[in-house]
Amino acid sequence: MIKIVTHSGGFHADDVFAVAAFQLLLGKENIEVVRTRDEAIIATAGYVVDVGGVYDHKVQRYDHHQIGAPVRDNGIPYAGFGLVWRHYGEEICGSKEVAEYIEEKLCLQVDAGDNGVSLHEINDYNVKTTSLDGFIKEWQAAPDSEEVMDTQFEKVVEVIREYLSRKIAAGKRKVLDRALAKELYDMALDKRIIVSETGLSSKLFIEFEEVKVVIFPNHPDNGSGWLVVAVPESEKNFGSKALFPIGWAGLTGNELVAVSGIAGARFCHRNRHLVVFEDKESALQAASFAT
Repeated sequence: MIKIVTHSGGFHADDVFAVAAFQLLLGKENIEVVRTRDEAIIATAGYVVDVGGVYDHKVQRYDHHQIGAPVRDNGIPYAGFGLVWRHYGEEICGSKEVAEYIEEKLCLQVDAGDNGVSLHEINDYNVKTTSLDGFIKEWQAAPDSEEVMDTQFEKVVEVIREYLSRKIAAGKRKVLDRALAKELYDMALDKRIIVSETGLSSKLFIEFEEVKVVIFPNHPDNGSGWLVVAVPESEKNFGSKALFPIGWAGLTGNELVAVSGIAGARFCHRNRHLVVFEDKESALQAASFAT
């Protein structure tokens, strides 16, 4: 068995994610996880993360609490998860691109939170986001219960391993979808309108300035038909590069057919960034109305 050591006591997102990553890398059945701060036990470990005061990949030690611990070029310091991912992410994912996707979507948030770096500002709505660290802390043993902290750690690692595994799978799909989006863009004669024969996120076309709408078949779980979706202005807001006519907003069925003049019209979102039609031909006709 390979001994993975992390710290005892309360746990956080970085040690939970790090252990989950090791389980994906080495196989859960091959690992013994020991939670301790005993230096003698730490010295016997195959891998140590988030404890021990040492970051040295050569001896498989991945702590970040000591003076001189590494900081990313963007200013976010590494925590235990980020250090593990830095060295093993590509092996776990089987892809550099997917490993970079996980770094962006998970590691940065986890490591920032563990190092006290705020990524979000409270706006006028005064609504706080739920962080990954806050989510994970809900598994900590309650002081007025008979729960055992190590047992709770094991439980939440199970959840996070599954989540990380699914996030990796999503990253692999994202890489393939990006390649498809670029191919469709290059092939399109009219760069304003992209047609895909499979479902494809309109966000993939943000980088292509000319693209206004994307047409693709509805997901089977949502019914039949074809969607026309406006491309967002950016990842940071809900604005769209184009909108459908204001008279279409919120209409369905025959009402939308009458107003739009397009047979097969089914639905227009009240925000006018999305419409649904019975077939691709109707969807293509509707796309010309997006301005």
